Amino acid sequence: MGQVEMYRFEDTIGGQLIAKLREEMSEVLEVPNSWLPESYHAACGFRSLADVEREFDSRQVDVVSDHVELKASKAELIEVYRSQVERGEELFAA
Repeated sequence: MGQVEMYRFEDTIGGQLIAKLREEMSEVLEVPNSWLPESYHAACGFRSLADVEREFDSRQVDVVSDHVELKASKAELIEVYRSQVERGEELFAA
């Protein structure tokens, strides 16, 4: 039997046109400050939807990197605790 190709709408001409329309519309749609958290407010009273999305994406990168850093520090602590237990030491001696 041959391979079955997966149909993905975003790979079609129609899908590409819809993606381009969404991109162009987000550049012209204005989001008023009253709809946004204060940290997203713009001096002119509004931002384009594309600006809001870019700001959100940049903040998500920071959140992900903070999460990765936190997981690494937890892993380090677990390793320290494991070695203390193996040596017979108390973890939280008063």
